[in-house]
Amino acid sequence: MTRTLSLLAEAQQLVGHNPFTLSDARSLEYLEEQAMGEEGLLIAELWEEALLVADDEARLYISGMM
Repeated sequence: MTRTLSLLAEAQQLVGHNPFTLSDARSLEYLEEQAMGEEGLLIAELWEEALLVADDEARLYISGMM
């Protein structure tokens, strides 16, 4: 049986990318939108970490969201 990752686990993997790209940012945004309750709040907290390793294109995208 294959275990699927939680949305939070997927989001944490994305934020682990260095550099964090525009594609990663869009994926993280999608995961955040899909998450409910506490999981969504925890994913939202990952944006600051993502910003630290974001490339220029992702940084502009993230800055426009905040």
